[in-house]
Amino acid sequence: MATLEVRSVPNLLGTPVSYAYAVKAGPWIFLTGHEAFDFERGVPEEVAGPSGFPLFGRLRNRREGDFILQRMRRTLREFGSDLGNGVRLDQYYPTPAAVDPYHLARHAEFGDYIPPSTSVVMERCFGADNNISTSLIAAMPGHEIHKIHPPGVGSAPSSGFVPAVVCDDFVFVAGQMAHNAGQGLDPRAHVPDHSAWAGSEIRKQTEFIILEKPSRRSLPLSHMPDTRKRWRSTIMPRRFAGSPARRCAVRSACSISSPT
Repeated sequence: MATLEVRSVPNLLGTPVSYAYAVKAGPWIFLTGHEAFDFERGVPEEVAGPSGFPLFGRLRNRREGDFILQRMRRTLREFGSDLGNGVRLDQYYPTPAAVDPYHLARHAEFGDYIPPSTSVVMERCFGADNNISTSLIAAMPGHEIHKIHPPGVGSAPSSGFVPAVVCDDFVFVAGQMAHNAGQGLDPRAHVPDHSAWAGSEIRKQTEFIILEKPSRRSLPLSHMPDTRKRWRSTIMPRRFAGSPARRCAVRSACSISSPT
């Protein structure tokens, strides 16, 4: 079993909460829930802006992105890794207005390679005044990252992430939606307007992502049908027995163990 190396603070922002902001397990490093505040002192001036002049300089959301990613880089370097060894990236925002400034920070810090990524708009971040929360999985140097660009699957230039990567025994896939680039929702993922009972939007979109999306057909997942069958016949009934969640959309960004 892999030995864990943990970076944590015993009292997050002076509270009784012990927070592990980074964990290394074997060749993998997990950075979770990073927001633009110092773990002990709160929001620093470099994020909040000069006292009395909060609008001076770069946008607040860009300053948040810079702070988060630069701290992530320093943390990874403590373990002997770096942002270029990232394999999976997640961002959460309470407002879509934070996305573009964060993307500018991300391009500045990651450079030419941004790992598979998913962005989610949610109610709020942990910090009441924060607009960005970021989590990252990275590998140690020496573990080769194979970048996969399935035909017909890409990302907007402003986002710029790689759709999928393979590292060791795992495949990491970026967030997918049931749409075609520049064309909107794929007709196969939509209940026809004239139909009153041809399934539900959530189910049709979910099945399209799992069964039809080009990324699924192009990735080296020869065991994927078995995985999907086991999910439907065993995992879903056991985990969601008696719950409406059984027929809701599962998250469409994933990490899957590949055949060795």
